[in-house]
Amino acid sequence: MSNREHASIREFHAEFGGVKLPFGLELDRVAVSGHGVGIQREPFAIEVEEPGTLEATVTDLGLQAFLEKKAAGGLRDFFVQLSEGEVHVHATARMIVEIRAVAICTLDIVDGTQLFVRLKKVDVLGVGARGLVQKHLDEINPVLDVADLPVSATLTAVEVGGGKIVIRGTVAPKKS
Repeated sequence: MSNREHASIREFHAEFGGVKLPFGLELDRVAVSGHGVGIQREPFAIEVEEPGTLEATVTDLGLQAFLEKKAAGGLRDFFVQLSEGEVHVHATARMIVEIRAVAICTLDIVDGTQLFVRLKKVDVLGVGARGLVQKHLDEINPVLDVADLPVSATLTAVEVGGGKIVIRGTVAPKKS
């Protein structure tokens, strides 16, 4: 690799806004920091010599906009509430008549590499519609995969509350 394709930086902190993931969800903020960083131009990659940090944030409004665009299963008029470790999704479903549905989900890190939405409860006029909602979740899971990021990372924590989801992780040197 020539010097024109690679840069070396002693200390690094980068913050990105409006990061759109491959399946369409837009993260409001992604911050990466570390020491002894190398940046490669083609293909774009960030490599750290020492472990660093990763933090990504999505707000309830960002998640709500994503769900409106996807309009899974004919659902619309989404309202998302992020509080106390849970994701509450309210939507209107059109069956024979329009009804309001509520799904309560949690977020789960699997193997430090993927973030999954787990269905905790669903209520449609007092009737469980678990199978229908689970089918849609199966189509979008995992909602985040570190393989899609330009850094080698491990997810360590996910916090839901105060109108946002914060995903934390470590950025690690590439394994040889």
